[in-house]
Amino acid sequence: MLSNMELVRDAGERRTAPEHIRAAVATTLVRLGMQRFSLSAAAEQAAVSRSTLYNWFGDKQTAIEAAFDYLAEQFISLFAVAVQTESTLAGQVGQAAAAVSEHRSWADPLALHTTDLLDMILDERGDDLMRRAVAFWSPFIEDAQRRKEIGRTVDVDEAAEWIIRALISIELLPPMRVDLKNPSAVRKYFSAYIMGGIGNG
Repeated sequence: MLSNMELVRDAGERRTAPEHIRAAVATTLVRLGMQRFSLSAAAEQAAVSRSTLYNWFGDKQTAIEAAFDYLAEQFISLFAVAVQTESTLAGQVGQAAAAVSEHRSWADPLALHTTDLLDMILDERGDDLMRRAVAFWSPFIEDAQRRKEIGRTVDVDEAAEWIIRALISIELLPPMRVDLKNPSAVRKYFSAYIMGGIGNG
């Protein structure tokens, strides 16, 4: 049986690398940027040999693709954790906004989801991030329609796109009237205005 550190293939395709390997590759991409990124640097970050990373990814470009994939997953996971405590779309949107706002101020040594990083993701993989986000929010919007929280004529994908655009703005734009350091204020502000933008169809 092959170990986690050996080349693993299934029907000619590489399987997903272990979490710590993907995190290390993503961290290296954030730290060095696309031009300076290397498998050697990523291997050092992961505390494994360069050949181990080569076995998992094959080349630099594939490793970069995996890094962007991991970063997009981590961004969406902010919402996934936040919305679990809420039973309405308004509450879910408010909690997601609070989570993004809190994350904006993290002094994370991995530097994940800083403004510069989000700029890089949007520049290089913006379409993929938006597709993931729309796919995440669409079921919540459909549930809200079934609860009659929003109208049946609201376009689900358009509403999902509106939500993610508003949430991304928390990372990219400086605050003016809303205190992004106050979770309660963030929940109230974004819940009201995002839901107001969705309307009743």
